[in-house]
Amino acid sequence: MDKSKSHSVSLEPLIVPEQKSTKRILLERQNLVKAVSLVIAGLFACGLFYAYFPRIWSRYLSYEQSLKHYDWQKFEREVGNEFKEFEKRFERKWDDLSGERQKRFGHFRRSYYEVQHLNAMGKLTNTSYEINDFSDWSAEEFKSILLPLDFYKILQDEHTFVQKMNPIFTQTFTDEYPTHLDWREKGVVTPVKNQGKCGSCWAFATAATVESAYAVEHNELRSLSEQQLLDCDFSNHECNGGEVGRAFTYVQKHGLMSEDAYPYVAHRQNSCAVHGETTKINSAYHISPNEKAMIDWLVNFGPVNIGIAVTPDMKPYKSGVFRPSDYDCKYNVLGLHALLVVGYGETVDGEKYWIVKNSWGQNWGTENGYVYFARGVNACGIEDEPIGLQA
Repeated sequence: MDKSKSHSVSLEPLIVPEQKSTKRILLERQNLVKAVSLVIAGLFACGLFYAYFPRIWSRYLSYEQSLKHYDWQKFEREVGNEFKEFEKRFERKWDDLSGERQKRFGHFRRSYYEVQHLNAMGKLTNTSYEINDFSDWSAEEFKSILLPLDFYKILQDEHTFVQKMNPIFTQTFTDEYPTHLDWREKGVVTPVKNQGKCGSCWAFATAATVESAYAVEHNELRSLSEQQLLDCDFSNHECNGGEVGRAFTYVQKHGLMSEDAYPYVAHRQNSCAVHGETTKINSAYHISPNEKAMIDWLVNFGPVNIGIAVTPDMKPYKSGVFRPSDYDCKYNVLGLHALLVVGYGETVDGEKYWIVKNSWGQNWGTENGYVYFARGVNACGIEDEPIGLQA
């Protein structure tokens, strides 16, 4: 045996794979979660871009095209004649020397163009728009009759008369309801009133809800006083806005006088003059915020109090199903507004709608002061906070 060929033994240390600490594993997992979150956020942002950008861009192109091809000479001739007709119809009289008429004509001119533009777009949806009592108002004047967005959150509180829905009411509910219901046909809804240049929609919606609830329960329709709420409900802010939950609390304690005994003057008076007979309510409930629950209450108990976000195209609404865009309801809101849903239905094309009583007078909207509001899509929050009363 050749002893010169001996086996050599390596003296290098044995390399053992590094064991990861628990802390490092958690750190890597956190980094992975962050990376995945960023990817998801990016995809979500892309989704929003592709969802909203085409709408915004198409609106911009539509507007630009309408400006490009518009016959402005014809428009100027028409708008002058229409303004004279408007002055006669709505009994407008101004002092020419003060410049008020010229200012009002400027507001009217803008409104007239908006109506032409909306009607051109509305041909595809069978919704129509018109010149009305608001057409010579400035944007700020119109906003003044609405409730400011931030003000509503300040007024809302949980210490009102309105309760959570009692489960006993749902025992009579069913999945089979008529395709059409209109409480006006049953004689329990008063004619549409006019709040004027006062942010008192909360008082009108409150009185309208109490009127109908009392008529359903007692088979007697009474026209009740909104002015009493302006003068006497100090938890709200008269023409500067209010919240219906607080107003219902006032009515439960003090009741409402009749419209004839305490007429509306569209501003808070110096004193609260409650006397004589009043109409009270027994209970008020927050209805579940969805179409089915609202229909349940409408069918079984009567009209429903609701609130919406108001978009600019609601101001000149005339007829058809009003369907404000998701974009406008989120990014183009003028203010909030309280109203009364008195029924529901469907068009011949199967489009669902709520029958909504407004407080902008009988010259506005369809059927002497109403609006057919898109149903089942929570358009501008109409199904967010419904309230039902029992008298």
